[in-house]
Amino acid sequence: MKINARITPTTIVVLAVLALHVVIVIFPFVWMIYSTFKTNREFMRSVWALPQDWSFDAYVSAWSNGALGTYTMNSLWIMAGSTLLTVAAATLAGYALAVYRPRWMAGVELGMTAAMAIPAYVALVPLVVMLRTAGLLDTHLGVILPTVAFNVPVTIFIMRAFFATLPRELFDAARVDGAGEWRIFWRIAMPIARPAMFTAGIVNMIWVWNDFLFPMVFINNPARKTLPVGLTDFVGEHITNYPVMLAAILIAAIAPLVLFVIFERQVTAALLGGAVKE
Repeated sequence: MKINARITPTTIVVLAVLALHVVIVIFPFVWMIYSTFKTNREFMRSVWALPQDWSFDAYVSAWSNGALGTYTMNSLWIMAGSTLLTVAAATLAGYALAVYRPRWMAGVELGMTAAMAIPAYVALVPLVVMLRTAGLLDTHLGVILPTVAFNVPVTIFIMRAFFATLPRELFDAARVDGAGEWRIFWRIAMPIARPAMFTAGIVNMIWVWNDFLFPMVFINNPARKTLPVGLTDFVGEHITNYPVMLAAILIAAIAPLVLFVIFERQVTAALLGGAVKE
């Protein structure tokens, strides 16, 4: 089969713009990688030049001098707790929104949409007061609960979009056979929804791992810092070792980058309008 492709001036312009965009997006990441192999003196002498002697000293210093191991474990704990609670609550709510349609359901959906539009920083002061009253300020649970509250609405829409693709006859047939609503959910809906739950979990893991605002505001104890907040330790008041700081940033970015590369299709599908049904 022969395909006739004409290269027009418009095509050339579009390809040039796309190529420029790729360079603009990729170059900062490439620059950050090769800058980590410099010494701080070499970095200050020439920011853009390649390193003369490639060295892993910045990575060794970032891991040994900083508390990246502790910060990583804190981030993993908060990420795991937030993701599990968010996906569990969103799966239940998404199933209800897709399968049951009472009159007040439209008001619930409108409320969730409004909640998604509220910036997180607007609720910081009330959240601090509530967490202090409950004795949860400066604890990991005090970060997990607000994170779940803000991530649940969009995750509900992801799960609802999945359950809406399932035929209603599947659930009606189970009811005719005498199955109760909880049994239908656990035995029929949950097993089918595993791919969607997995997708929602991956998306939430990336969001929580990169979150800076809530851990920064709600945690004061250095031993409980998360990895994004802990990166501020590498910025000095008078002098900063930039290769070490960039190495720490790159270490922190490895986990979400690997997750996105491996599960890019699921993440993209979820963000564009619902989890992928398999």
